[in-house]
Amino acid sequence: MTDAPFPATDLDRWATTKEIRRQPAIWRSFGPRLATIAAEITAWIAERRPDEIWFCGAGTSAFVGETLASYLNTAPGPVRFRAIPSTDLIAAPRNYLRPGVKLLVVSFGRSGNSSETIGTLDLLAAHAPEADRLHITCNGNSALARTDNAGPGELRNIVLPPETDDSGFAMTSSYTTMLLTALAVFDPAPPAPVAELMTRLADDAEALLAGQLDRLIALPIPQRAVFLGSGPLTGSSRESALKVLELAAGQIPTSWDSTLGFRHGPKAITNAKTQVFVLLSSDPHTRRYDTDLATEVAAQFGDHVVLRLGDATAGADIPVSSVGNDAWSSVLYVIVAQLLSVIWSHKLGLTVDNPFASGNLTRVVAGVKLYPLPETGPKLFGALDVGGTKIEARLFDNRLEVIERQRFPTAKGSYEELLAALEGAVGWLDQTAGSKVALGVGLPGLIDPATGISMTSNVPATGHTLSADLSARIGRTIPVENDCKCFALSEANGGAGAGYRTVFGLILGTGVGGGVTVDGKLVVGHNGLPGEVGHFGLPAELVQRRKLPVLTCGCGRTGCYETLLSGPGMGRIAKHLTGEDVDSAAIVTRAAAGDDAMQGVLDIWFDILGELIHTIQLTIDADCVVIGGGLSNIPELTATLAGTFAPKMLPGVRQPAFATARFGDASGVRGAAMLVAGARK
Repeated sequence: MTDAPFPATDLDRWATTKEIRRQPAIWRSFGPRLATIAAEITAWIAERRPDEIWFCGAGTSAFVGETLASYLNTAPGPVRFRAIPSTDLIAAPRNYLRPGVKLLVVSFGRSGNSSETIGTLDLLAAHAPEADRLHITCNGNSALARTDNAGPGELRNIVLPPETDDSGFAMTSSYTTMLLTALAVFDPAPPAPVAELMTRLADDAEALLAGQLDRLIALPIPQRAVFLGSGPLTGSSRESALKVLELAAGQIPTSWDSTLGFRHGPKAITNAKTQVFVLLSSDPHTRRYDTDLATEVAAQFGDHVVLRLGDATAGADIPVSSVGNDAWSSVLYVIVAQLLSVIWSHKLGLTVDNPFASGNLTRVVAGVKLYPLPETGPKLFGALDVGGTKIEARLFDNRLEVIERQRFPTAKGSYEELLAALEGAVGWLDQTAGSKVALGVGLPGLIDPATGISMTSNVPATGHTLSADLSARIGRTIPVENDCKCFALSEANGGAGAGYRTVFGLILGTGVGGGVTVDGKLVVGHNGLPGEVGHFGLPAELVQRRKLPVLTCGCGRTGCYETLLSGPGMGRIAKHLTGEDVDSAAIVTRAAAGDDAMQGVLDIWFDILGELIHTIQLTIDADCVVIGGGLSNIPELTATLAGTFAPKMLPGVRQPAFATARFGDASGVRGAAMLVAGARK
């Protein structure tokens, strides 16, 4: 071991040094092809519309996901990005897998063959075959490079240039190129075209390698090393700490944290022989915290303890260029740690390309015993959708696919008779399943979230706590929710609203109602009211312009949307205009056949619907409005609605996406099942 400076050429004996140095050339040459690949994969993802995108990998490959998720979740849009190490996913899969969520699982792997990679593929094949997958690997002959898929979910692969499959122990170009590839695919607004970014990063990396290597060689071996960064640079700090720890074979203990988090205990690692590297953010606000921490540590332990990486004009000791933002620039910060790890490993007299001659650690983790996930918890779920004339009972598997269905008449004579009818339906579900099933109930009417007391118009449950009473009668907890909210819950999770952050589920049938979800979760509110849009008042301007009748609603108010926008309401419009008694189905049929009078009824109905959507958008600004109920079957409903709604919007406002229910009449009962199957309340 020697701590004396040495010529930089001494490091050329190591393959790891060469792999670090060739990163700029890889990025520059790969950039144009990456731009094409990224465009194709981005278009595919847009078609698949996932609810969540998981970034999975082990060790360094997991840290790629940490930088990505920190950055990408700041972008507008409905998709949630999550960094889930494959080591966590395999060990505790039930913490992550849940039904009704449309997944895209992105797996990173240098070798593409590690134990955790294989374990993740097997786990998804057995328990989430419907999940889409994107594999990013450096090894064209690996499990991640295979194009066959075990389930209905779709698969895409990106195999990086073979030069990224580092031969050394440490992941260097594999890490940086996988990260840049994922940014090219998922960044909705990159700071420059991808090929241009890759060239700029390559130029700055070459300048960094040429300008800082001798200075880094001159740094003494620290007793300990700490890397700190905020936002996307927290993941970079973790990767930097691992590089030093690995190539020093544990002889230099390392730590990492966010700059603010470091004060909360982890700073205990610091002494006068520690080297603390602070990765200064390019964001001026964030950089204030980075700078304050660096100043504090220098004051407490000595100026020599702290080295700042980043913009030289912001006080950095080691200049690192900012190319667009911290996520894209993070690879440049990590190159500094890659160089330090090689330098200190060389000074310690270790074999840099494999510091673990004993084999205690290996380049590719293998031989980990993997355990299949046993099926636990309910394999089947039940649901009841209570209507004015029937109770729809359905039995679902754990993927929310219907196994059996049955209808029972709704007992309307008394509350006790209703409970008995529901008990009979539950008995059918239990008998069909062969055991007692977990189930939820959708009910027409309001349910007070604080008391559980119902207020219904067409079933005898008003003033009663149906959930508590039915649960006591059956002997298990049975959640009850408004049927329109169940519809919204279903369509937001795996339905037509999947992939949108804020979804409004609108039922247009015998009545008018809806539900609101944000990130797939129901918005319940103070009184359970969100979504009760049928009882908004019709605009005076619309009533006057169309000379519409102002009618008393079943809720006791006058002039509610439901009086004219429901199925019976469409008939009321026709009666008012033509004097005919005609139902909504006949109105639609006759309009399609060229009946001008009935087409006029439809035009007015769409005008009313457009006004309601305008009010909904002013209230919750949904990304997507999913329409269900009998009137959702009107031909060209969503296209006509989009055209009617457009002139009603405020200037500069974007339209929501309009869609009809993916699960049709079954969506409400599916949502009731979701109350117990991966509950999203």
